[in-house]
This record gives sequence, C-alpha cells and structure tokens, in this order.
Amino acid sequence: MLKEKIKIEVIQKVLDNWRGFFLPYQMALHELESDFKIIDLEWKIQHGYSVIEHMKIRFKTLRSLVEKIQRKEIPLTQEAVRNEIRDILGVRIVTSFIDDVYMLKEHIEQREDIRMIRIKDYIQDPKMSGYKSLHLIVETQVFLSNEIIWVPAEIQIRTSAMDFWASTEHKLNYKYQGETVPEDAQKQLIELAKASSLMDKEMSNLRTKLLAN
Repeated sequence: MLKEKIKIEVIQKVLDNWRGFFLPYQMALHELESDFKIIDLEWKIQHGYSVIEHMKIRFKTLRSLVEKIQRKEIPLTQEAVRNEIRDILGVRIVTSFIDDVYMLKEHIEQREDIRMIRIKDYIQDPKMSGYKSLHLIVETQVFLSNEIIWVPAEIQIRTSAMDFWASTEHKLNYKYQGETVPEDAQKQLIELAKASSLMDKEMSNLRTKLLAN
C-alpha cells in the first residue's frame, strides 16, 4: 500500500511539471465545443430543429489521469501518455433520437478537421449492464503558432433516454463503490435499459411518420 501511494505521488509530481503538454488539449476541447455549436446551428437552419439537446465537455482530472497511467502501467513520458491515453478530453452529446446519433457520426466522419480513429458502438452491442452509447475516439486539428497538430479526444453520443439511464447507473455504482451492487438492483437496471431502448425506437418511429406527412 505504501509503495502504491508513493508511486501515485511520483506520477502526480511528474504531471504537475507537464503544463505545456496539456495546453493543446485545452485548445482542442474549446475547438470541439465550438465546432459542435456551429453544427447544431446549421442543423437547426437546415432541418428545423436542434440535433443537440445538450452537450457536456470535460477534461480528465489529474487524479483520474494518474490512476489510469498507473493501472495501464504506462511509461512516464509525454509520448507514451499521448499515444496510450486517448480520452484526456471528452465531449458528451445528447440527442433526442437514435437516428440523430448516427447522422452526427456520419457528419463527423466527413469533416476534414476531425479524423476518426476508433468506434465503439454500445448501442448496437450494449454492455452487459444495459449501458448504451456511441463512443468515438477521434483526433481534432489544432493550429499552433508554428505548426498544426492532431489531438486525441473521446466523443460520446447518446439519446436522452440513454443518458438518463447512464446517469442513474453511475449514481448507483458510486453509492456501492468497492462493493457489489445488489442483484435485484442490477436486474432492475437491465429492465429499465430495455424499456428506455423501446422508448427510443418508438420515438424514432413516431418522428418518421410525422416527417412523412
């Protein structure tokens, strides 16, 4: 335990001296936030509604980053951290409809200033817990004074129903942190995931009918 504590403190001390390393990530986060606000505005003009119900940006906390470096046993070099940890910054986008999740994905794939690295589709292939969301690992372009660099980021896109379910699961897991969530609660979460999935499908069907008229 003492050895583990010392290791964490050493990692944190090293990262504290990497302030310049994190600057491009901060710039990339602002760039992505601005990009998606523009996308939403364009979408509203073209289609008559906002595709983004709400959006949340986050920068991985130093503690979380330290724990991930330790857990994955990543060498304490900037190159290793940059290559091995792709979610130092993240954007979560919540839409009303499942169709909009995939239309946003297609839009991102077509952009020249964002390039797709990896896709994890937990909507088509949900986790055992019932969790659903589309996770995209991307790189976004950042213009520095003397060069253009590509900064990795994670983008999560999900519907309002999926987001509400994920928030509830997170709170439950936080309450039982370090302990097993009661089996009846786990079963209920899975049933609620199925119910929210059914609602998403019905809402998509309803929208298709309304747009067809």
